[in-house]
Amino acid sequence: MRGLGNVVVNQARQELRAQDKVVSGYLSESLRYTINTGKEVTSLTFDAEAPYWDFVEQGVRGAVSSEKAPNSPYQFGSGSMSGGGTLRGGIDKWVIQKPIEGVRDEKTGRFVPRKQLVRWISNIVWNTGIKPSNYYTLAIDRGWKMSKKRIAVAIGLDVNDFITENWSGDYNINIDI
Repeated sequence: MRGLGNVVVNQARQELRAQDKVVSGYLSESLRYTINTGKEVTSLTFDAEAPYWDFVEQGVRGAVSSEKAPNSPYQFGSGSMSGGGTLRGGIDKWVIQKPIEGVRDEKTGRFVPRKQLVRWISNIVWNTGIKPSNYYTLAIDRGWKMSKKRIAVAIGLDVNDFITENWSGDYNINIDI
């Protein structure tokens, strides 16, 4: 399970880079997995320390249009966001870290002040939403394809060890995944 978790996190980081979603590196570096074991269940959960990780994964429907992320559980203007960050504050940091060059006012030809640029971008994003990147979904699919044989072998070895330690006799168990 640890091997699958590491593969998926690495694949998710590669997917973020491939989609040009890495600006500060905070989201990419905060990706993580958790293994939870119970009496009869073991689960592998993926998330991130960055509070916006799932917005990037699933996208956000706009306040006016949900065309970019029609299936997202998130929507601008729904009033369900909690936490201290704001859309405009996040976009301001993004504009500083990933400057948009050559932005000029059409009428005057002057460069657009950063605050005005942030306001324009914020309004567009608020109204039209954010397209989902599915970086974790794609990484989980790739990670599973890369790891399923190793997991099947590990499960087989665990079952063999359990039977050897707890039952007497000869048994043959095949597990196909």
